[in-house]
Amino acid sequence: MDRALRKRIAGLLGRQKLGILATQGRTYPYQNIVAFAAGRDLKTIVFATRRATSKYRNLKLRRRVAVFVDDRANREADFQEATGITALGMAGETRGKERARSARLLLRRHPFLKEFLAAPDCAVFAVRVRVYVLVLRFEKVIEARVR
Repeated sequence: MDRALRKRIAGLLGRQKLGILATQGRTYPYQNIVAFAAGRDLKTIVFATRRATSKYRNLKLRRRVAVFVDDRANREADFQEATGITALGMAGETRGKERARSARLLLRRHPFLKEFLAAPDCAVFAVRVRVYVLVLRFEKVIEARVR
């Protein structure tokens, strides 16, 4: 991935605090708004969820996920100006030191999640991103593999 593209992806992921997580259930895809944080190297996106959710069950059933982040403002100009990024990868529940690192990354970005992350039924997931798909100006598509 070239430097300009990396900067564009990092910029959008750094500005936006919420994304849409897409998982696959037994019969249908399922989407949720999630608070997320991305690693500096762009190889990882982390988020948290309670274990008693459809999202958690889906993640345990199938690890392949998509995380969508965009900068639209719900204006007509978005058709020409908005940027959307889909991160495709494999999600896994973090444990031990990896969970602690992931939780710290989330807390730096979302300090209000402190109690949520401390709850015994809270799981922290890390998505190992394989590909970013950028859509610019509604129809220009760029695919960037993560190395």
